[in-house]
Parts: sequence; C-alpha cells; structure tokens
Amino acid sequence: MNYKKFIVFSISFCAVLFGNVIYTLSCGPDADPYDYYISFFNPYQSGKGYEPFYYTGMSPFYDDATTPSEMEVNVSDWQRFAGDKVKVGDIREYIYTYTKDEMSAVATRSTASLPDSVRKNTFAQFLQEERNQEAARYLLFAKTCEPSVSQIDPWTPPTRNMPTMEALGKEAAELYEKTSNKDLRERYALQQVRLLHYSGRYEDAATTFDKLFKKGGSSLMYYKALALKAGAVQHMGDSIQGAYLFSRVFDKAPALRISCYTSMRWGNAPEEAVYNLCKDNREKAMVAAIYGMRKDEITLEPLKKVYGFDPASPALTVLMGREISKLESRFLDRTISTSTDSVSMAGLVTLPPEMATIANTQIRPLVGWMNSVIEKGKVKDLAFWQVNSAYLSYMCRDYDVARAQLDKVNSKEPEIRNQWEVVNLLININQHKTIDKELEDKLLGTFKWLDGQLAAAPRQGEWWATGRDRFFSKTYRNLLGAILAPKYHQQKDFAKEALVRGRCDSLNVYDYFLSGQSATAQICDEMNSAQLLQLHNFMKATGKTPYETYLTGFFPKEVDLNAALGESYLRVHDFKTAQQWFRKAGKMASSYLVFKELFQDFGPDDAPEKAYPKAITQLQFCDKMLALQEKMKVAPVDAKVYYEYATGLFNITYYGRTWNFVSRYRPSTGWYTTECEKDPFERQYFGAYGAEGYYLKAAQVATDPEFRAKCFFMAARCYQKHVTPMEDGNKYYAALVRNRYFPVLRNNYSQTRLYQEVYGQCSYLRDFVKSGR
Repeated sequence: MNYKKFIVFSISFCAVLFGNVIYTLSCGPDADPYDYYISFFNPYQSGKGYEPFYYTGMSPFYDDATTPSEMEVNVSDWQRFAGDKVKVGDIREYIYTYTKDEMSAVATRSTASLPDSVRKNTFAQFLQEERNQEAARYLLFAKTCEPSVSQIDPWTPPTRNMPTMEALGKEAAELYEKTSNKDLRERYALQQVRLLHYSGRYEDAATTFDKLFKKGGSSLMYYKALALKAGAVQHMGDSIQGAYLFSRVFDKAPALRISCYTSMRWGNAPEEAVYNLCKDNREKAMVAAIYGMRKDEITLEPLKKVYGFDPASPALTVLMGREISKLESRFLDRTISTSTDSVSMAGLVTLPPEMATIANTQIRPLVGWMNSVIEKGKVKDLAFWQVNSAYLSYMCRDYDVARAQLDKVNSKEPEIRNQWEVVNLLININQHKTIDKELEDKLLGTFKWLDGQLAAAPRQGEWWATGRDRFFSKTYRNLLGAILAPKYHQQKDFAKEALVRGRCDSLNVYDYFLSGQSATAQICDEMNSAQLLQLHNFMKATGKTPYETYLTGFFPKEVDLNAALGESYLRVHDFKTAQQWFRKAGKMASSYLVFKELFQDFGPDDAPEKAYPKAITQLQFCDKMLALQEKMKVAPVDAKVYYEYATGLFNITYYGRTWNFVSRYRPSTGWYTTECEKDPFERQYFGAYGAEGYYLKAAQVATDPEFRAKCFFMAARCYQKHVTPMEDGNKYYAALVRNRYFPVLRNNYSQTRLYQEVYGQCSYLRDFVKSGR
C-alpha cells in the first residue's frame, strides 16, 4: 500500500481511533483509484470485513467501510434488544439523526409537540414503554456525552470541558450501578472508559476498563472499550502492548479495523516484540497480517509468515488478493494495456525480457508456493487459491499450468464461480493462436453470460465509487478493449476489431487507460481504405454466424461508414473514389475557407468571408479538386489552377484550416517525424509534400512577381513541415531556417508587398535573412 500519500494528522490519538481517520488524494484530475490498471480480479472475493485493506496504490484504504459497519453492528444490537416488531430503519434514524431535545421528549414521554415522524417511529414508541425507559435514558445520556468525545472536523483540535466531562463520568458510574440490564451496564461502562480517555486520564481509563470488563466480552461495546484501553496504554508509552491490544480488536471487530490499523501504524511498535505478547499462533498470524498489509512492494514474506503461524487465518486471502492486485497493476497492465503496445503484445508468444524477469522472480515463485499450500489443503477458501493460482499462471503465459489448476476447482460459491469463468475465458482466448469460429462460439456464450451479470447488477453510481457492483462491467470492458480487440487487430480482422470496440463503448464504463481506443476513433481516424472496405463488406454480408450477428449490433450509431470510407480515400488524395463514397454518405463535414491560402498554421474556419461566402462539403471539395485536375491536363495550365489545387491540399493537412475533412481529432502534440514516411496519409498530412509540389508548379508558370512570391512562400511553408526533427533543438531550428526557398524569396522578391507582409510574420525567414545566408 502506498503510504507516501497518507496524511499524518496532528490531532488527538483517540479522535483518529474512533471514526475520524481520513485520507485524501492529490487535487486535480487523478486516476480512479479502483480502475487505473487492467484487472480481471475481483478483490471482494478476498473476504468480507477486510474491504479497506484490498490493494489500491492510489489511496491508503481501498474502501472506507468494512462489512458490517459500526453503525450496522450497533443498530443490529439494538434490534436484538428491542425485538422484531421494531423496524431497523427506525432504530438507525433514532440513534443517528434525532436531536438531544427529541430524545429527551421520548425519554420523558412528552412527545405531543414532536413531529408525526418521531411519534410514529416504532423505536421511539418502544422506548416510551415503562419497561424500556432505562434504554431511552441511556440513549439520551449517550447523546449528551457526544460533544465531549468527538470533534467537529478532523483538522480542528478538540476543546474539552473538563468539569462537564468529569460530571458526565460520575453520572455514567452512578447509572451503571443503578441499572441491572446487562446490555445497558456494558454501554455505561464504555461511556466511563470513553470519558476518562478523552479527558486525558489514560491510566484511569485503562484501570476502569480492567475493572468493568474483567470478564471479557464479544460485543461491539466491549471491543470499543478495549480499543480505548489500547489507545490509553499507547499514550502512556507502551506501544507494544497497545499494538497487541489493537490487533485483538482488529481481529474480532471488523467495524473497528481501520481505526485499529491506523493506530498501530502510529504507534510503530516492533513487529517481533508484539509477538511476545500473543497467547497463541492464531494471534501471531493476525499481527503478521496487519504488518503485512503495510507492504506496498510485491512480496511473498507476509504470506509465508502468516501461513506459518496459522494456515487457516482468514487474513491470508486478503494478503493474497493484495499481491494479485499489485501484480495486475505492475505486470499485467504492462503486458496487455493499450498504454503500452497491446497489439504487439498480443502477437508475442513469450514475454519481453523485462516482463519475463518479473514473471520468473516474482510471479512463478508465488504460484509455486500457492500450489504447495493448495496441496496441503489447510487454508480456508481453497477454491479461491486454486482459481487465482491459475490466474497468476495465465499472467505468466503458462496456459497449460493455468488450465490444470483451474480444472481442479470444485466450488459452487458464486464469487468463485464468477472468477473461474473469467480466468477460464482468458486461458481459452490465449490457448488459441487465432480467434476462430470455435472460440467465437464460446465467446458468444461468455458475452451473454456477462450481459446477464450486468443486467442483474444494481444501477451503477458515480465512477469514483469502489465498484462493488462494477466488477463485471470493468471486466467486460477490459476483455473487449485490452484482449480481444488487439488480438483481432493482430490477425488483421479489422472489421471484428472495430465491432468489439463498439461493444466496449456501449458499456459506458469510465475509461482511464483505454481512452482514445473507441470504435468511432478507430473507424474514422485509424482504419485505412482497405480495412474500412473489409468492415463495409462484413456489415453487408449475409449468412453471419450468431456471434457475428451479435457484434454487428454494436456498430457505432454516430458513424456514417460511407463518409468514413470517403475520408479514407480523401486522406491519400484519391478524390475520384472519395467522391463515389461521399455521394452515398448521409452526413459530411463542411468548410468555408478550404481554398484560401493560410500564411500561418491553424487558422480558423468557422465563418464565411466575402470571397468565400458558401460552405463546401467534403463531396463538393472532391468535385472541385477533380475539376482542377481536369484543367491541369490541358496545356498551358494557369498558375492559379496549380495554386488553388495546392491550397486545397495544404488545408487538409495537419496545419490547414480544414484538417477535419480527413481527421476527427487533431492532437496538439502531433508533428512530422521520419515514421510518417511509412504511411501515405501521414506523409501528406504531416509532411505536406503534395501541396509543396503544386505550389512550386504554380511559381514556375506564374509571371506576376507578387503571385510568384506568394507561391514560393507557401512552398517554403510546406517544405518546413517535413524537415527531419533533431534531438538538438538548436540544430533543428537551424535546419528550419535553412529553408530551400528562402534564398529565392530574399534574392528575387524582397521588394514585393507579399514579402514585406510575411517577413513580419515568419521568424524563420527573418532569422535566415539576419544570418546572412
């Protein structure tokens, strides 16, 4: 667990101990702490009551509430006290929302002036019965004590009214002696210890606990009082005994685990010294587990230590779950995530060297140890260990080993069966070299199973929630976006890749690490003409399999495939074929200024101008470019024809006004590199070679000096776009200044109005002239 982000509070120890533990994440757009890496592991199978201690590297606690919570336990205790006729909701409302005045009215049976909601509350009615008046008075007393044992917010040191607290302590002692009800006596005993503790009378608090709870106990009140004693002992300087007592509360009272864990970290007692106070190996195992939960690094040692003390310790599954999550975030995510190169990874039979080292030194030793534990059969939740041993073997690409372990699982527990299904699917996909019809039939069954799980899950709340009910939606998304789509891409089945991404998009699950990989982005920006034709033909084909029919239902509704095909041909300047597809398109982009030259990059094109009053669609652009091509076939060619054609080409580059004719998205970090030479579209989009050639032709046939200057300057702008980038910024800038057209402009056209205009705009030209080159 990453405690570098944990905030150490300068408030009283006991305030932290009882419910005021808080943590914070850095301000700004942080990652979702429950969804920032590829995961197929459901941490909630690790065990109820340990939810805060599942692993996330983004916060000190995974979930801020254990199962059950302190409120749930307390309400349940009062439910047993009051009987089944009293509603649980009424108890919760009475204890946690009613004011002191309202409780006073109930305790004195003078509720006539209270709202109907109070008078109709079944717990309030119960407390007004003569035989239950003692309970009503206790709850009023507890509400009276509340300001003395809590604080308004965790950042403000509490102020204590010592005379008031002393008086309340005496009253608690008197009421303890007067009542004969065992439950109420225990609660008054807690209030005595609590008031002494928060008064800073730590020795008295510890002594009072020993006196009033000498017979021990198993209730929430007992463990809250024991935790108060632990805090008191720690305050008195005995951090070792304090840590031991906190470990006992941690073990027995799930609702108090966060506060006990925090207090043990604060006390910082030596782990080995705490073992000396433990009565048996079970207690030692819990201490070892608590210290093991502090570990942020991947490590097998806490697991071995806890297992050595108590193989049946319930904390073992929590520690194992933590290690699995760590390996997902630091290993699995790096081997299949789109933040690396998931397509290349999908085609690799063996792991890259760095990943192979992690697999050999960390994962396989863990799997070996797990399997030895499984063979001995002493751990609880044996099926949990079997399924996740198989999962870790899958991570290492040891698919036969994973299959053998998975086949041993014999459990009907829903969470285990669900995890089994996920791991089984992952193994099946990877045991097939290609996704064939046989595998697709299995995938369809899995998809429908996942669809059913999504339909049965409660409605999802905000994405920042811990995701108790989001496991299947995230798993489904990860399966589609990080496993299947790259595998289809790797086997060049671009149609199914796009449709798989379409299903992924339809899940509407927050995509921290899969952003930019939507079906719409793939179809409209990434697929070339041949790939889009494959998709087009697939969509039009008859005789689809049930799996293929399922996928076609997720073609993105906002995409016009005919327009996408038209754009794909437009990117490579095949205006004739683009024209044919745009004629079939239902919607197209438009531009006003696509044929107006642009002396500076990234000019706006959001309104008509006097010379360009009408919007031009992509189809009309193709019509115009084809008409200009026809004119260029008849000699002599007017220089303005070349110039207009060149301007049209330039404006559909990355730097032009109308880049949206060929791309839906223009990243601010995109630029020409030598890699662009490998792709016909990127060569023109980032390199502007075509536009340069036609500007040069226009300059060669033009006769007017002003027009020739404009042609040469625009050619210079295009030339600049494919200057090879260099690591040395000074050398790169010098190369930009050494533009092949600048000498022509300086030597032959320095007296033109155009030259004077652009000289004031272009720093490269000015630096060239000033350098004397």
